[in-house]
Amino acid sequence: MNKLKISILLPYKENFSPDYPGAVSIYVNDTTRNSKFKKNIVIYGSTNYKNKLSKNYINLPFKKEFFKSSSKIYVQNFLNQEKKKKSDLIEIHNRPSYVDIIYSHTNSKLVLYFHNDPLEMNGSKSKDERMNLFNKTKKIIFNSQWSKK
Repeated sequence: MNKLKISILLPYKENFSPDYPGAVSIYVNDTTRNSKFKKNIVIYGSTNYKNKLSKNYINLPFKKEFFKSSSKIYVQNFLNQEKKKKSDLIEIHNRPSYVDIIYSHTNSKLVLYFHNDPLEMNGSKSKDERMNLFNKTKKIIFNSQWSKK
């Protein structure tokens, strides 16, 4: 039986380190540590800290470029890694704007996690944007009842 390969993409400003960890990093670290798939999960992000919350983390090279979208550069760096690993499932945390880019470059199933109010985030503010997310993702998960409402 094939093992389910899971990639988790953190927001590019998220710090996956015990030194000033972000809320999304703490959530991802805690849930992956308790997952039955933990050996098949790779977490991707961008942090300048040497210490990481777990060993299954890959730091994406990231350099801001003048007149280029930081999000697009970051997601493209992730996709370059993804071409080598070819995950079955990609979790996108708190960045609905990443969905369109990733969807058009992979056959992996996408799961979007909301940690904040979707109505205030790029890529999910309008009804059409939310329908687009609904059509391109396998699941949309809200980590609290507040964000779900």
